[in-house]
Amino acid sequence: MKNQLIVAIISTFFALTACNTAENNDVAEDETMTNEETTNEATTAECPVADKSGLIQVAPGLSARVVKKGFGRSAVAGDYADTNVWLWLYDESAEDKHGAFIWESGSTVFQFQLGAGQVIKGWDLGVPCMLEGETRELIVAGDLAYGPSGRGEIPPNATLIFTIELLKLTPPD
Repeated sequence: MKNQLIVAIISTFFALTACNTAENNDVAEDETMTNEETTNEATTAECPVADKSGLIQVAPGLSARVVKKGFGRSAVAGDYADTNVWLWLYDESAEDKHGAFIWESGSTVFQFQLGAGQVIKGWDLGVPCMLEGETRELIVAGDLAYGPSGRGEIPPNATLIFTIELLKLTPPD
C-alpha cells in the first residue's frame, strides 16, 4: 500500500508539472493532482490540491479554500449538486475579505447540474472535486462571475466570495 501511494504521488507530481506548462491551463479538467481525501478510490477525480496556506488555485481568477472537509465522493461534471450557498462581495480591506453580504440560499437547497452552464463559470470550475459534505469558499473574479453587466446588487466586474456547502451529489440518469 505504501509503495502504491509513493508511485501515485510521484505520478501526480509529473502530471502536474506537465499541466503547468500547457497553454490552456485555465480549464479545471487540465489540473491533474489526485484528490487524496476521497474515501472511495473508484471515484477519485483529477483535482488541484491546496498549497501550504490551504489555498487551492483552481484556475486563473478562481481560488478555493476548504472550510470543512467532506466525506463522500468527488463532484464531477454532469452531477446534480444540492448545495447551501452564501454570497459576499470581495473586499480586500475587510479582515476576512468578506464585504457586503448579498445572498444566501436559506432553508431552500440550491440544486444545479455541474458543467451544464446553469451557474456562473466560477462554479462550473470550482465545485468539481468538492466532496459530499464539504464546505468550500470560492473567490471568483468578475470575468468568471457576472462580468461587466453585474447582476442586481452585484456591481460590474465584481470579485465575489461564495461559501458553498455540498450536501448531496446525484449522478445524471
